[in-house]
Amino acid sequence: MLEKTRTSVFSLVRSSRKAQISVTLLTVAFIVASVFLLKAETITVEIDGGKQSLTTLHSSVGKALERSKLGIYPEDIVEPNRDTLVSKGLEVKITRSIPIELTVDGQLYSVRTTAPTVGASLEDLSNRLGLNLKVTDEVNIDRESIMVADAKLEVRRAVPIKVQVDAQEIDTYLAPRTVEEALEKLEIVLGEKDKVSLPMNHVLEAEDEIRVVRVEEKVETIKSEVPFQTVAQTADFPVGLPDRIVTRGASGEHEQVVKITLEDGKEVSRQVLRQEVLRAPVTQVVSRGSQTKVSRGGQTFEFKRAYLMRATAYSGGGITATGHNVRYGVIAVDPRVIPLGTEVYVEGYGEATALDTGGAIKGNRVDLYMNTEAAAWTWGVRSVVVYVK
Repeated sequence: MLEKTRTSVFSLVRSSRKAQISVTLLTVAFIVASVFLLKAETITVEIDGGKQSLTTLHSSVGKALERSKLGIYPEDIVEPNRDTLVSKGLEVKITRSIPIELTVDGQLYSVRTTAPTVGASLEDLSNRLGLNLKVTDEVNIDRESIMVADAKLEVRRAVPIKVQVDAQEIDTYLAPRTVEEALEKLEIVLGEKDKVSLPMNHVLEAEDEIRVVRVEEKVETIKSEVPFQTVAQTADFPVGLPDRIVTRGASGEHEQVVKITLEDGKEVSRQVLRQEVLRAPVTQVVSRGSQTKVSRGGQTFEFKRAYLMRATAYSGGGITATGHNVRYGVIAVDPRVIPLGTEVYVEGYGEATALDTGGAIKGNRVDLYMNTEAAAWTWGVRSVVVYVK
């Protein structure tokens, strides 16, 4: 009986300890819950197109989101910002960042961004990662495209180059590539004969200049006149007088087929492919005076040459351009044709000396002095042969 009582006592003690532990745990949980309920604040989080309530003991929005199960990334946009103090009824908006891969100069970056477009994402990442990307750098996806998760962006840094083509000078930026690839990208189509200042396999470097020379070849048929030749036969009339045509000449016609090469519109060479005379020229035959001696007024004299001239007459006295008194036998001439002081014979007038000039006496013209005004009027204007002795 004693043993049975002792066993019951031990069982009661053990049960009593378990009960005490349970009570203690419940008390602690109650106290924690009470503290949580007293100090916790509930905020509303707008995320992924919906709203969720978040109860937290943390004082700032950033800490509250970090300890939540919402899966917030440092790149996500939080409004108001993460340093904002938590308060009852606070509404927080989360803009999710998306993961992308960015390759620059062969280096891969696994990053996240909230920018809406490719261009905005590159600007954002350039600033955050210190990449110093420029809007002229080449990207494998159009900068205006909408940014999507897991996109793979590849950036090739561009260098400044200059292109001269079709009378234009183009200043642009291109990522290093061959000249051939650069022309293709710039949509510059080369003709079969066109020239390029740099080798087509040359890889472009900063400040390189590419000059494209347009080469054009064309074949033209050119017809031209073949001048006739003049053959002179001596004749019995004064030397110096106009030739007299015996047989009138006629020009011929010549044809050439030529290949003309032009560079940027300017002719640089021509090659005769074929040529022939279509019509031969006809030689002109003339009689040419050979006399140097004539008989006039009952006398014979020699002369150097004769001129056919337009002769006028004047009178009234005065002093000549050479300082001589005017008199019959003094004539005015153009010194470029007959030098002053030259002795001449004028048909219909006689012996004379070139001692005067006149404003209207130019070329093959002479002015003859007459002793009277009536004689001058009688002479008038006529063509004469003047023999220069």
